[in-house]
Amino acid sequence: MIDLHTHTTASDGTLSPEALIDLAADKGLQAIAITDHDTVGGIPAALERGKQRGVSVIAGVELGAQWEGAGQMHILGYYIDYKHPHLLERLSWLRARPRDRGEEIVKRLHAAGVMVTWDRVLQLAGAGSVGRPHVARALLEAGQVPSISEAFDRYLNPGTPGFLEKIQFTSSQAIELICSSGGTAVLAHPATLKLRNEGLEACIEELISEGLRGIEGYWSKHDKPEVSRYEELAAHFGLIMTGGSDFHGANKPTIELSAGLNGQLDEASVLRALKTRNTQALLQRCVVNLPV
Repeated sequence: MIDLHTHTTASDGTLSPEALIDLAADKGLQAIAITDHDTVGGIPAALERGKQRGVSVIAGVELGAQWEGAGQMHILGYYIDYKHPHLLERLSWLRARPRDRGEEIVKRLHAAGVMVTWDRVLQLAGAGSVGRPHVARALLEAGQVPSISEAFDRYLNPGTPGFLEKIQFTSSQAIELICSSGGTAVLAHPATLKLRNEGLEACIEELISEGLRGIEGYWSKHDKPEVSRYEELAAHFGLIMTGGSDFHGANKPTIELSAGLNGQLDEASVLRALKTRNTQALLQRCVVNLPV
């Protein structure tokens, strides 16, 4: 088994990189990708623990992005050079924004009469990037909501008092950053785009023109008809079909590590394709054009 979509305490997961690798080893996973939001900070520790536990660790990242036709999307990057200076500089620039956003979310909640402390949000985030799950957990601890999901529904999702748009790259910028760091770009959980048929195909076609090389067909919340649809799209467009749970630990308690893969991935072929698909020709096309 493999799991190509996981999060640690470096972003908004609740397991440290070491603890996540231990869990993967205990569950019998052969390989796992660390794909924290907008950071590669958890990769070194995960690689070291992977050597100790016999788990192959893939250096990855998940970048939030905006696409004009579908709004927010996520792009996964695999086999990136996580020490690449430009990647580190751009991620540092991007991660400074969640802290500002998180503090503004807390201020908005206070204005709405919802009491949660910024200090506690920072404590929950630890060394990782501040995210909405940390605010949600602080709301839960403060007795403002009965569950994490309720915190999002009442206070953190679009249309609620604490919602604030996230500063993100465009899809082209996210893909270019992954490519210029030697990685392979994959569209994460396409069902969340809320696009159907021609709209989804048009989106994928444009992303391919920007350098996309894969689609996350297997995901913990994709049902069988959706998986079949993404298999068809992957075959039609010549994309790598990947799978991952989107594991966050206690922040998404209903999602288990390696969930949603259905045992149907040709694991060796997928990993080989991800590692080799980003050819030198593609790298030459990825001219970095990122925000300053």
